[in-house]
Amino acid sequence: MQKIFYDTRMLDKAARDAYGLTEDIMMENASAALEREGSSHFFSPDNKYINRPCVLILAGGGNNGADGYALARRIVQHKIDVAVCQVYEPKSDICVLQAERAKKAGVIFINPYDLDDFIERASFDLTVVYDCIFGSGFHGTLDAMTTAVIESANKIDTAYKIACDIPTGANQDCSQGQNAAAFRADTTVTMGALKLTLYSDTAKDACGKIIVADLGVSRSNFESAMQAQNSAAILPCAELLEESDARLPLRGKKQNSNKGTYGHTAIFAGTKPGAAVIAGHAALKFGSGLASLVPIAEQKINFENVADFELMVADTVPQNATALVAGPGLGRPDDFGLASNCPQNQETAASTVCGLASVPQPLVLDADIFYWPQIKDLLAAKKNVVLTPHPKEFAALLKNLGMGDYTVAQVVARRFELVQEFCRAYTDCVLVLKGSNVLIASKLQGEQEPRVYINALGTSALAKGGSGDVLAGMTAALLAQGYLPLEAAVTASIAHASASHAFDGKDYALTPFELMEAL
Repeated sequence: MQKIFYDTRMLDKAARDAYGLTEDIMMENASAALEREGSSHFFSPDNKYINRPCVLILAGGGNNGADGYALARRIVQHKIDVAVCQVYEPKSDICVLQAERAKKAGVIFINPYDLDDFIERASFDLTVVYDCIFGSGFHGTLDAMTTAVIESANKIDTAYKIACDIPTGANQDCSQGQNAAAFRADTTVTMGALKLTLYSDTAKDACGKIIVADLGVSRSNFESAMQAQNSAAILPCAELLEESDARLPLRGKKQNSNKGTYGHTAIFAGTKPGAAVIAGHAALKFGSGLASLVPIAEQKINFENVADFELMVADTVPQNATALVAGPGLGRPDDFGLASNCPQNQETAASTVCGLASVPQPLVLDADIFYWPQIKDLLAAKKNVVLTPHPKEFAALLKNLGMGDYTVAQVVARRFELVQEFCRAYTDCVLVLKGSNVLIASKLQGEQEPRVYINALGTSALAKGGSGDVLAGMTAALLAQGYLPLEAAVTASIAHASASHAFDGKDYALTPFELMEAL
């Protein structure tokens, strides 16, 4: 796991004070890291005997822009043409100083209104474009001029694109759902430590590969600079998951075992039983010894048409079930024509939802169940629960819990904040908010704040109906095998994302059952 911080500007200052660094030293290290990342492109042997390669740097007026000017000075000394587009005039003292140094070194300056003409003239020679306009301190929305600059830069197909710290536009306010422009980097060189902004849904397409640059001290020393000063620690706000963080349900040490050793997953099936079938197969594929489908609300379902011989069908939850799944294919209240109040002593979908509060087994909630008002009473009474909504389902959940009425765009824009609010209200539940980057969070008893983990390993191949049902079944399989809820959620999410990379086919062709085969 890697630490992620809200903002590293206080860490910058703490590192300077703790290790005797200056702003100039840290900036020189930052520009050196940017230079290294682009050097293989502008020092390419293919360019040795033809027109000299051209590097374009988009510079702002603050410290991010200062990094760009320092970078330009470093590159131009190698007899490489460098042009800095001054998107904003230098404003901070260090930016003014670095711009003067770059100018004396022979760097070409252009204004943003001439950028398109410059790109047209230099397009054959442009090999690298750097984005050094705004850093992590930017908030709000980009103005028209900056948006135009970013859009022009994104159209340069032949150049390798590198962002300094955070791609410009990746940290815009998108709560109203506008399609904001963002610099599309092949690589983002972020300074000192990872920032939360890098793992927003907006940033997924903007950041490319993310590299952390040292600023004169090691990354570990930078991250612990506040402790080195005996000051109040700046704690990481989240942790980035890596493939090695998964604890797969391998059986190498359990040779003396049987199917009962690995648990029994029961999946409720309602008006759309295909989703329950997918979840059941995923549970078996991820180690559950047994898996059963349980029809609800007297649904007249011919399971022979939707289930093969791997899955069992039971009228009620099997006595030996060790984990339950409710939601995939369950149906929503309108599908059953039921009132919102929970009928007592009736075999209905509503009574099933209500009755989940009293079952002893750990529970995975997904999909349709988030649209049932009864979920508020369920979560108030039951703790060993993993919830796996996507943003639209999470919006429905928050509304049913009385925690706000949000659009999907607002959930996506405020996902980190809303996840924390949910976990503070429902201690010991585990929330897995699906998206471009998956958030996994839980506030455990005795802890001050929720733990938040970010899984950025997934791909767009998972954007297919049934992928979420696979994740629900995988998570339940681990619960059935004795995993703790948070551990099950983390491992299942990592394995689910990793399988999207292992699929041997076009990314648009991944189906739920092929996803299972790639596990």
